[in-house]
Amino acid sequence: MLKRFGAMIVLACVTVNGRADEPLAGQWRGNWTSADNGHTGPLNARIDQQGSGVVVHFRGRFAKVVPFIYKSRLEVVAVDGNGTHLQGSQRLPLFGTFSTSATVKDGQFYAVFNSAKDSGTFTMTRVR
Repeated sequence: MLKRFGAMIVLACVTVNGRADEPLAGQWRGNWTSADNGHTGPLNARIDQQGSGVVVHFRGRFAKVVPFIYKSRLEVVAVDGNGTHLQGSQRLPLFGTFSTSATVKDGQFYAVFNSAKDSGTFTMTRVR
């Protein structure tokens, strides 16, 4: 009984209302890193608030010279003491479906991405 009550309190502390605990929209800058092959590169993003989530316009470089751009819709799935948690997936031609789970807190964006061909992280800081 006490375990159930404790679990209910923990669940009550997690907000799932589609609203971030800090503004997400703006310009972000950082890098991406592949966990599979160790490649890394610069990453910039513009985040636009849209309904219960955001649209992230990613721009970066692979192998120092090959540019890439794509956009992904991420939904707010929870807001708690650890930040705003977002999730989404985007089908990219030639690369398959990229799934992203991100946490934003105190102007820091940290995400884990997975696809059939790669996985890794995005780390960015809000620049404005």
